[in-house]
Amino acid sequence: MTRWILTIVLAVALIVVGLWGYNQYLQNLEYRNYMENLYQKSFFELVGQIGDIETKLSKLMVSGDQGQSMMLLSDVWRQADAAQVNLGQLPLGHLSLIKTSKFINQLADYCYYLTKKVGRDQTISVEEMNNLQKLHNSCARLNDELKVLVDNINSGGVKWGEIRQAKVKQELNEDAENLIERQFMRIERTGIDYPTLIYDGPFSETLQQKRDIRIQGQAIDQKKAEEIAADFVGRDRVAEINNGPQTTADIETWGVYIKPKNGNGTIFLSVSKRGGKVVNMISDGEIKSARISVEEARRSAERFLSQKGYRSMVPTYSQKFDGTLVINFAYKQGDVIVYPDLIKVKVSLEDGSIVGFDARNYLIAHKERDIKPPRLSLDEARKLVNPNLKIKSEGLAIIPTESGGEKLCYEFRGEYGGDNFIVYIDANNGKEVNILKIIDTANGTLAI
Repeated sequence: MTRWILTIVLAVALIVVGLWGYNQYLQNLEYRNYMENLYQKSFFELVGQIGDIETKLSKLMVSGDQGQSMMLLSDVWRQADAAQVNLGQLPLGHLSLIKTSKFINQLADYCYYLTKKVGRDQTISVEEMNNLQKLHNSCARLNDELKVLVDNINSGGVKWGEIRQAKVKQELNEDAENLIERQFMRIERTGIDYPTLIYDGPFSETLQQKRDIRIQGQAIDQKKAEEIAADFVGRDRVAEINNGPQTTADIETWGVYIKPKNGNGTIFLSVSKRGGKVVNMISDGEIKSARISVEEARRSAERFLSQKGYRSMVPTYSQKFDGTLVINFAYKQGDVIVYPDLIKVKVSLEDGSIVGFDARNYLIAHKERDIKPPRLSLDEARKLVNPNLKIKSEGLAIIPTESGGEKLCYEFRGEYGGDNFIVYIDANNGKEVNILKIIDTANGTLAI
């Protein structure tokens, strides 16, 4: 009798273990499919963006209208920024992305610079047009190489998950087993040649600045990064959490994917490996229609930053884009606006929820500065501004310089000829440092 009972118990235990194992298998299979779909989405969005960039650059070659050129340049800049995000989410080794990433970053910055120039009613020089032609040629080659990958992926020959599961390679070469890695290494070695470009970086992009960008703090692991990401999004919103791609660029990060309970898309977060800071967050959830005002969206962004511990942040510029409002916030120390300490917040105009966050520049640059009293008084600096500018507001600001430093300036906002401008006068020597033209549109404000 005892033997029969023991046999039955063992049989039941075996069935339970089998069911548990099968359930684990199904969960792992579902997770692998989920990650594969996310990688596929990022890749095909990247392909579409590079193709669109190539088309717009070709249109620039034949455009003779200043307004049309400015719109095309602005579109290329935005698409390149978005392409950089998608490229960073692919599970590829750092060595296979260095040149591609640098090219896309450079393309975005150069087109922003030219947008600024055209907005000041200046024409694009022959040299700059030649640079655009070279960038277009490189983009066309990159597009062709990506199409090779599209054909192989569509034929079922390769899978992104295979890269993620593989061991991290110390060095990639032509003998790499995975076709995707091989193709990106081909792009790195032969696909992109870019000109040396010299231009002014806008305040919102400090990528070209030479800084010590090591975030201080304790090192964290992937599990801790997932906990930080869940807290950042709100644990009550989290239905599922998975690890995502790591980055080894200027700020090393862990990647985290979160599926919200409302089922609307996926949220990706990068969390710094040292200090556990959320570097950026982006949601691909659908936004159906704009229902709230720009002012309501701004207040929502301000509340969000305050809740996350970012104090003394003031909105500077904003722009609408695909049912969202992107707002630039700069840190304010005392009565001085510190533009290098920048945070971008993307707000859904459907419900005011935060769908994007980028604190990279803030994390790189932020510190309490020892701001010396300026040698020039406000009255003295005001006299140095062209009298044609009708000044509406004035104050102190710290702005980034081309060499990677910072400069204390008086910021004069004013109007001339129906247009709005910002003039920066060095607060110590009285030199005119920079002039920005503010373009007010139905989609917000843009400083160029």
